[in-house]
Amino acid sequence: MAQLEITHHIKSKIKSDNPFCDGRFFQLLEESHSVGDETGWLPYHLKYQQDILPGYLKGHSYGEYIFDWAWADFYQRYRIPYYPKLIHAIPFTPVNAPKNLTQSADIFSELVAHSFENYQRTTQLSGEHYLFLTDDEAKIIESQGHKIMKSTQYHWQKKWDNFEHFLQSLKKGRRKMIKKERQKVKDSGIRIKTYRAHECLEIMPKVYELYLSTIAKKNSYAYLKEEFFQLLPKMMDESLLIFIAEYNSQDIAMSLFIDSEKALYGRYWGILAQYENEFPALHFEMCYYQGMDYCFKNDIPLFEAGAQGEHKLWRGFEPVEILSAHHLRIPELFKPICDYIDQQNQEVENRILELRKYLPYKS
Repeated sequence: MAQLEITHHIKSKIKSDNPFCDGRFFQLLEESHSVGDETGWLPYHLKYQQDILPGYLKGHSYGEYIFDWAWADFYQRYRIPYYPKLIHAIPFTPVNAPKNLTQSADIFSELVAHSFENYQRTTQLSGEHYLFLTDDEAKIIESQGHKIMKSTQYHWQKKWDNFEHFLQSLKKGRRKMIKKERQKVKDSGIRIKTYRAHECLEIMPKVYELYLSTIAKKNSYAYLKEEFFQLLPKMMDESLLIFIAEYNSQDIAMSLFIDSEKALYGRYWGILAQYENEFPALHFEMCYYQGMDYCFKNDIPLFEAGAQGEHKLWRGFEPVEILSAHHLRIPELFKPICDYIDQQNQEVENRILELRKYLPYKS
């Protein structure tokens, strides 16, 4: 195999039908300084010719959506550092897209093997982690000795011709609830505007302001810089979809999506604080129902509306298994964590079976 190298920048665009897997999103994060020293996501990509396995050195576990804080606490009890660690993921992005920028499964297998060898040689790293894997990726990585862990998300699949047909598939109570939520938004005087591609340039300052409103409400940290939103329409143009809610001639809320032929990904939501309690149904309209409408109009089969949220279940999103893979360097600590993962995996499987009983669809 030709020479492999560690690179800290992704520059080339790789052909892919997934907007998260052609390099643009990684470039966007780097050029906007959303990853780097300041945010604790240090780019550490493994490159072979034009194929890249993205990676990051991390000194914390923020922005990952697969939670290992308890493992870090476990290490701390023995006064063993858990950080830095190596992760392969799309930063701040809990989507189920391939985490490699390659053209070939064979090349991916080789990159995984070489990454594992490199991690084993880099003794200051406590472990190597892959987040939000496809089934095929998980099998390849598991063969290297990583432990597969399961967690849960809620996805919606387009199985109907239009929104009305979707409603007719629901039990009466849930159908009534959704119709009532949508009607409340219509009756409120709110107008929802749609922006695509280059049309989004003019509204990005407002989108960033509304993004920050969500960060402030959650008392969280704004990993995504203002430059990220300024560059987003230019670098992700044909994949970018934004809905803006206008009320009394003021833009009060936004929802931002990335789309492809195979899936629509709900990414960011924000509303001015003074309107959140006044329009409680607006979140469901902007983040779920507008996305469903878009999938119907554009024949997109899958809608991933983001992490967590059992309220999605009542609105037709089905619980699905999410896969990640983990390897820790110290066998004496890795073994009990593997036992914990086995227990969690069984709990996730049982919970999904239980959650499916509460889906809103008719029998």
